[in-house]
Amino acid sequence: MQLPLPFPDEIIFSRIVRHFTLSGMTCENYLFDVFGNHKVTIHPYLTAGLEQVCKFSHELSIEVLNKQTLAPLFMHFLPSYGSIISNALISSKACEAIRACQLTCVREKEQISIKFCPECARVNAQEFGLSYWHRSHQIPGIESCSLHRVQLEHFSLETRSRLSHCLLPPLNVKSRPSNQVSFDFAQYSYDVLNLTSCSSKSFSLNTFKAQLQKLGYITNKGRYRRRLILMSLYQLSQDLVYDTNFFYPRSSEDYRYISYFLSGKVSQHPIKFLLFGFWLAKQAVEKVRSNIALTEAKPAMSMENQCISLLKQGESMASVSRVTGKSRCYIKTLALRFNIPINLKPKYITIKMKQRILLLAKKGFHRKAIASLFQISSGSVEQVISSEPSLVKKRKQFKYESKRRKYKAMILRFIKLQPLAIKQEVKVNCYAAFHWLNVNENEWLHLTLPAPTKPQALARVNWSKRDRELLTKVKAILVKSEVTLSRTKLDKAIGGHGWLTRYANRLPETIKYIEEQLNV
Repeated sequence: MQLPLPFPDEIIFSRIVRHFTLSGMTCENYLFDVFGNHKVTIHPYLTAGLEQVCKFSHELSIEVLNKQTLAPLFMHFLPSYGSIISNALISSKACEAIRACQLTCVREKEQISIKFCPECARVNAQEFGLSYWHRSHQIPGIESCSLHRVQLEHFSLETRSRLSHCLLPPLNVKSRPSNQVSFDFAQYSYDVLNLTSCSSKSFSLNTFKAQLQKLGYITNKGRYRRRLILMSLYQLSQDLVYDTNFFYPRSSEDYRYISYFLSGKVSQHPIKFLLFGFWLAKQAVEKVRSNIALTEAKPAMSMENQCISLLKQGESMASVSRVTGKSRCYIKTLALRFNIPINLKPKYITIKMKQRILLLAKKGFHRKAIASLFQISSGSVEQVISSEPSLVKKRKQFKYESKRRKYKAMILRFIKLQPLAIKQEVKVNCYAAFHWLNVNENEWLHLTLPAPTKPQALARVNWSKRDRELLTKVKAILVKSEVTLSRTKLDKAIGGHGWLTRYANRLPETIKYIEEQLNV
């Protein structure tokens, strides 16, 4: 008997259930006829043995894989395992496919169940005469229907084979409404599933990193703003309706969640990629809206241009401050930056002094040293320095170079004075230098540090020599002792090493002498 034709968005597991129900066979006989093994366990959304199933239909196994399972979603987000997942599901290697999908390698575990939408079930029954299991409803972590905005209901699969007659969605279940965020997330996941089913383009984590860069969640040094990302992502996850919280951040301080995900080195469940992509999409939309709002609310002239215009008209700093609401310090900085003459009393920082300050600043002098030289405050020096374009950046580079030379010299000096020191001793004695160079000059540090020394095995004990030495000690102790001493007391007298008790067989002369003394 041929496999029933697929309905829209029907999963292959649903077709197998309908085929099994129509066959009237027992579960063991059906599994043996279709899969060649009566002990097969059928996974609801990662069904293996597609090549054998497709013998009962006129379809290609690769088409069934792409259109009637969730394999495309896993293959898209796990490109390095794509071919393994595909080959394992087409053949009958279910365990290999589960391992390749990383379901056994992540901390997030959910009980195997199959989900359905009560509204979809009733609509399908009216249109096709029976309800069936939808593929888009089986995406892990999705708890809302992408069409009707109601919560998905779980149907647990308790039998080993997960197959029974008439195992289709019931029609008498009351619908429960879902919130807008869960509904939007379900629609986003449905679109991604359809896109991955039609396209073979693999996923790269750099796509997310580029979007984070545009949204300002990555610093100039390439580091993630984890706190900001996690706060926003956690808030979004709290708005979702979900049956389990394993796939989402546990708190707004679950930094391990975001660190492991963005590192790209730890196995992750595909639902995390869907959640992060959905969050990025919402962030991009919100940024566009905020930019539009800022553009509409932007005044005809910016505050900075207004201050500059008033200063050029000869207005005093006090009057400019009253008009614009900006501080005198801010206005003074603008005047210095654009070389606008201002009337200040007393006129201590003249143009000539400003030029000398800038000259010393360009040479790398510390602002406190410059302030001490000209008898002014370090804040005034910093204000003059800030007025010169790109000077602050250059001085930061000077500081970086100075610190690098200082720490390198510190490491080299210690190694020169302690040529036999090991790496750990260098780290302890030059702690700050070691860690700074480890971050900024890692290659130089590891080339300069002492090479690892091979561990030296302890020399073997010369028991003959030790026997003679102990014999002398024992004789001296027994001569002085007025009472008879046992071997245990003698061992304690010579240091309590256990030589006369545990290693007595290695000390024949000493033991012989002790026994002779005990028998006297």
